[in-house]
Amino acid sequence: MEKSPNHWRGAAALQRTLREEHRGDADAVMAQAFADTSAGEAERTYREAMARNHGLRFRAADVNLPQQVLQPDETVFDVAVGALRSDTFPLLIVTDQRVLHVMDRLRGWTILEEAPAAEVTGAEIEERLLSGRLRVHVRDGDGLSLKISEWTRTQEVAELIQRLATGRPPPR
Repeated sequence: MEKSPNHWRGAAALQRTLREEHRGDADAVMAQAFADTSAGEAERTYREAMARNHGLRFRAADVNLPQQVLQPDETVFDVAVGALRSDTFPLLIVTDQRVLHVMDRLRGWTILEEAPAAEVTGAEIEERLLSGRLRVHVRDGDGLSLKISEWTRTQEVAELIQRLATGRPPPR
């Protein structure tokens, strides 16, 4: 369906208005508006979780991520943004069903590692000289690992994983 020039002008004007009204929070406001109009639970909750990362300096071409890596009925609790890798930012997605380490590849979003929620036993951040690593521990195996460069949001996600691993519900 082709859009008229007036349609595109109207969309651009609306975007300018949102940026003027909300300044630094404009991306989060637009992401929330998109989440509110999204069809499924997975997409809606993913957009809400990503909106919490709006202050970070990263870009993710994630329009199709929920359809590619999430189940439609999955609830996303939070998302940690990893350090730049191969011209993209990997993500660690915490859902009610599993924890996923995903990355945008040429063919779209790919699951690099995942662990069922019932197998997750905790999480921690390891500090390194110039960066860090978020490690998600599982009952059997090596667990998941995400190289990070941002500490505050990543610590919030690690605390959430720790909370869920002890059987407590996610905060509201």
